[in-house]
Amino acid sequence: MKLLVVFVFALSCVIAKPADEVIEPSFDAYRDVKLLLSTRRNLGSPYQIAFRNMDSIRNSPINAFRPTRVLVHGWWEDDTSDISVVTSEELLKYYDFNVIFVDWSEGSRTINYAGASNRVEAVGVFVASQLNWMRDNRFVDFNELHVIGFSLGAHIAGFVGKNTFGEINTGLDPAGPLFSERRPEGRIDSNDAKYVECLHTNGGMMGFGIGTALCQADFFPNGGSSQRGCLTNTCSHLRAVSYYIESIINNGFHSIRCSTELQASRENCDSSQGGQWFADSSNSVNRLNGIFHFATNRNEPFAQGPFRT
Repeated sequence: MKLLVVFVFALSCVIAKPADEVIEPSFDAYRDVKLLLSTRRNLGSPYQIAFRNMDSIRNSPINAFRPTRVLVHGWWEDDTSDISVVTSEELLKYYDFNVIFVDWSEGSRTINYAGASNRVEAVGVFVASQLNWMRDNRFVDFNELHVIGFSLGAHIAGFVGKNTFGEINTGLDPAGPLFSERRPEGRIDSNDAKYVECLHTNGGMMGFGIGTALCQADFFPNGGSSQRGCLTNTCSHLRAVSYYIESIINNGFHSIRCSTELQASRENCDSSQGGQWFADSSNSVNRLNGIFHFATNRNEPFAQGPFRT
């Protein structure tokens, strides 16, 4: 509920006063963003990587021979958010990855949503600069790079991709307010990585998500606007992270291919067209493309199956 109250208040501030007139603390991505590395060697104790610092990376628990996952939080979140803590824990429980969490809370924890959204590109460029340096020094393989972002973090993932072009980008309910589907250069887009997948859980006129197909594959659970068991936009928006976490553990989010977004929103897609599992590793290999729908349960476990074996 806190996120909903803050969101409404921030939008009222934006409407009342132009963004360039709102006084905000200075934010410098190169000074204020933290890159926190978690591996199976330092579970529960993330290691902060210094920017382009060879001693820092050599003394870190990173394994250059393992795939890398980059996680990015949304507005008003920090390193305690589910996209950070729970997602990292589940990924490392099942996979031997390098998980880098992007903590940009110095720029995101502001009541001025417009101010936070204006920092998205700078954060993405900063993270990309670090990853490019790590690639040049053979600490990360871009063929094994997957960037996952939630809300504003989804658009940050887009800017990371625009400046690195890694293997996979995943946008978890990309933020809608102040982001235009007609401006792919300013948001997550299908061309930001070799494969880009988006999940839409809170679109529509009053939703927090952008709610339209932006990626190579776009998934619209329960129609993509409100989620079963949710009474608020906040709940529906955050379900994107919950679904992603559950897909790591036991992927039962099997989808049906839709011909149009309207079909997906009305949940009347033709099952004869076939489908695929959301967030499945084969999606990038097969370069899955199209619009998909799946239904969920009201409570955990959310997936209805069939389950990926």
